[in-house]
Amino acid sequence: MSPRPGRGRPRLLPGKIAANPRDQILAAAAELFVSRGYAGTTTREIAEGAGLRQASIYYHFGSKEEILAVLLERSVQDRVEQAGKVEAGMGSVTPDVGLYALAVSDMSALVAMPYNIGMLYRLPDVIASPVYDRYGHLRGDLVDRYGRVAQRAAEERVSASTGEPGLGELLVQMVESVVSLRRDDRVGSSTVATIAAACLRLCGVAEDAIEQAREAALSALARA
Repeated sequence: MSPRPGRGRPRLLPGKIAANPRDQILAAAAELFVSRGYAGTTTREIAEGAGLRQASIYYHFGSKEEILAVLLERSVQDRVEQAGKVEAGMGSVTPDVGLYALAVSDMSALVAMPYNIGMLYRLPDVIASPVYDRYGHLRGDLVDRYGRVAQRAAEERVSASTGEPGLGELLVQMVESVVSLRRDDRVGSSTVATIAAACLRLCGVAEDAIEQAREAALSALARA
């Protein structure tokens, strides 16, 4: 068993040379929420994981719920912005290419998130939290963007809403399946390609068009 970090010991965030106390708290909370659950994690444990005194938590955050709200926002905000860029650039690529690029870039973002915080929204105790609604509207924006991009790829083949849930929600759920696969170390380039292709199939795109979209989308993402 690894030794517990001592008080005041700095904990680094991925990709950072050093972390300020606020980021240390968020990193420790993210790791604990995903591994133990939100309800099963105490602020004392978060403080110990961050190498800080428990009182330091309340200097930076008013409550454990506030920490969760920040993490939920971080888990989706960049994805919404990326989806917006793809949607805005649809005039320069075919809809098939745009949807494939959106799915691949979104999965890449989910896989790269530290401590797999994309998993948070799936946890029942997180969904039951009063702060979940502060995150839900952001994910709703993401679903809407997926729906608009997908409808252009689908043309008249698939309706914008295939019952409940709608097309955008179905696609987001497919893409977000990587957070579960990531826990089992089963996310590679072939998995990403399989899910992205499935997104296009759901929109009725033909197999030969899917392969063309894959090549064009990967080339576009490489240039971005």
